Amino acid sequence: MTKLEILKYVRRFISDEQATGYTDTANLEQPDGKDELINYLDRAVETYSERQAAARDMRLVKSLSVTNGMAIPKDFLGFAGLVPISTADNAFRFYGHTSTLAIKYFARLPYVSGFNDNDSLPYQHDQEMTIAALAAIYALNKHEFNVSQDLMLLGYGGGAAANGDTDGQAS
Repeated sequence: MTKLEILKYVRRFISDEQATGYTDTANLEQPDGKDELINYLDRAVETYSERQAAARDMRLVKSLSVTNGMAIPKDFLGFAGLVPISTADNAFRFYGHTSTLAIKYFARLPYVSGFNDNDSLPYQHDQEMTIAALAAIYALNKHEFNVSQDLMLLGYGGGAAANGDTDGQAS
């Protein structure tokens, strides 16, 4: 699936196939349009990745050789297993090691915004559908629709989102 195709799915989910609510071009009335939907997709990627990492989804695991003081990768969510390393000041810090150490970590999926319109996204089908559905929920929530049932259907309900607030702030 390409970036444009996942945008079409989001538009279908929010009943905006004609691009009237989120225009393809920016103007004074809709300053963000398509870019706003891409921001919702990026937010959905973040939410999905964090949720799957917490569920220990092995599809998000990457390997890396780490040296003491090495910068933490931008896609780093957490270690996959126990390692004698801590993270501080955006760097890896070893406990007693001075050489390199091979680690496995949970990585965030790449953001949709990092791809060109016709680039294939590196997601599996189930990931694409969940990310598109989450982005649609975020877009609907902008217009103050109650999205609590949508979140429950995706398994993202409860807590602050129980009242349909996807920003995590109680109203």
